[in-house]
Amino acid sequence: MAFSTQQAGRARAAIVIIALVVVAGIAVAVFSGAFSPATQATSGDAASTTSAEGDASSGDALEEIDAQYGTATNSLLSQYEADPSNPSALLNVANGYFDWGVAVMNHAASDEDSARATELLNDAIGYYDTYLESSPEAKAVVVDRAICRFYTGDTDTAIAELEALTSDDSDSFAPAWANLGMFYEAAGRVDDARSAYEAAIDAAGDADAYNVKSYAQERLDALQDS
Repeated sequence: MAFSTQQAGRARAAIVIIALVVVAGIAVAVFSGAFSPATQATSGDAASTTSAEGDASSGDALEEIDAQYGTATNSLLSQYEADPSNPSALLNVANGYFDWGVAVMNHAASDEDSARATELLNDAIGYYDTYLESSPEAKAVVVDRAICRFYTGDTDTAIAELEALTSDDSDSFAPAWANLGMFYEAAGRVDDARSAYEAAIDAAGDADAYNVKSYAQERLDALQDS
């Protein structure tokens, strides 16, 4: 999956590390079979009980997520509606839906939960679109929007958006390259992924302000060993 940060102080430009961790977590879960149907227990009653407990646990987690993220996002939405000319308020709303959608996605236990996560992420995309209408140069926002597209399953559009950004990126925004590499990798475009990760490392420089370098190198090493 992709990266983005929980913005302490809402410094959204540091979009790399947390989302990368989330993405890596999803990859591990997929490869380990965590998203596969649970193995049935020898006893039908035991299997039923385990399933019920899992559903209850997931339901509790989603209720807590809605309480935390929903309340915060609705508050941000109220602030934006009170001052719709404030771009910071608009971006806060977009980020709120982004974080809420990712949280629901990470705890989804059913198709209904996944559809709800997609709906929240599409809300984020809509607000990012509005923000970018007046601030098209906001690279971090373009990357966050692409991450949302990726999470909703629209990998082709996510790739196209970051290809457009990186092809016209005189400043070489490292998070864009790192996320593009991850999108390529998810699409099975291994050679393109390697090139993007290498570009991310080069763009990060010695300072590596976005903590991209170690992640990109880890992915390159993994692709080399695969």
